[in-house]
Amino acid sequence: MKSVLFDVDGVFLSEERCFDVSALTVYEMLMSKDYIGLDPSVQFEGLTDSQITEIRNIVFYNDEILTKLKSLGLNSNWDMLFIVVAIHFIKLCQGLSNDQLSDVLNPKQFNQNTLAFVGEHISNVTLDFSAPLAFLDGVSSGKDNIYKSLVTYASEHLNTTETELFELKSAFWTFAQEIYQEWYLGYKLFEEVEKKPKRSNFKNGYIYDEVVLRPVAEIKSLLEDLKNAGYHIAIATGRPRTETIVPFETLGIKALFEEQHIVTASEVLIAEDHYPDLKPLGKPNPFSYLATLEGNELDRYKHYATNQENRVNKDDVFVVGDSLADLLSAKKIGATFIGPLTGLKGQNAREELESYGAEYIVDHVGEIRNILL
Repeated sequence: MKSVLFDVDGVFLSEERCFDVSALTVYEMLMSKDYIGLDPSVQFEGLTDSQITEIRNIVFYNDEILTKLKSLGLNSNWDMLFIVVAIHFIKLCQGLSNDQLSDVLNPKQFNQNTLAFVGEHISNVTLDFSAPLAFLDGVSSGKDNIYKSLVTYASEHLNTTETELFELKSAFWTFAQEIYQEWYLGYKLFEEVEKKPKRSNFKNGYIYDEVVLRPVAEIKSLLEDLKNAGYHIAIATGRPRTETIVPFETLGIKALFEEQHIVTASEVLIAEDHYPDLKPLGKPNPFSYLATLEGNELDRYKHYATNQENRVNKDDVFVVGDSLADLLSAKKIGATFIGPLTGLKGQNAREELESYGAEYIVDHVGEIRNILL
């Protein structure tokens, strides 16, 4: 049976709200009195769309940082926002004494109070929001390389070997991820899904404000026609499970996908917990594509995470994604790649995808019927 494996962001749903939330997370951690507190006058309750756009333009330097991260193959919003906030955090920590720095970098003690402590013990700091771009200029592509470079950067700029906080899934990374989740899910759903106490009572959740990239009827018709033509359809997304299921149910397309063939960032985290020596398993690692193709079964996760080269027949498996991370995943397993130009870069992604050997490039997901049907 032939299979079509879909990414979600930049294919079915716009990434814009996820990027907005990533920016809000970074800015809140830096500015809010609840965290580092560089500018306690900034109000995060009741933000308008124009205010959110302004914050995003500041944090991601008019999206240049997002574009660079995507080009390096980083696909997870959690990772993208963490790299950015970590670079600024390192800059702030340069203003601490050696003893203060030692306390701050202790991963066993890191929590919300750690950020407040940093804010209380620094002064006369002006952040350069282009700094992450300078860092990324010297980084090789691939999630693993980016994190290794971040650890090296922290070590060199803070003159320390205590760099655990800057690793993937560190206490610092998890803290930033939780703040993102509360912004995106809203404080009520956050408590329900994450089983963790909320930190606010004003975040209503952007999960209910998704933007669909094509008319819903067109998407439904495409998926139904693919299934009727004998294709197996599946999802492999960098979104967590709730952020995938809730919008798909709202749009009425969740029922078109079998449960065991929906693989999300939540399953990637589970796999990394079980096999830490194999991480990172997020895209461009093709773990999620192999898992959604063959079935989301925990006892097969190691199989999906190893010996990934040329696992599929090029004529039988098609990967539909907007980013370089999706393309690299497809290339590794031997699948055919179809790239809709509806992601962050829009039409500007064509040159990059072509340079990496994309088999097909389309203006939007609806056009894949001209290739597959």
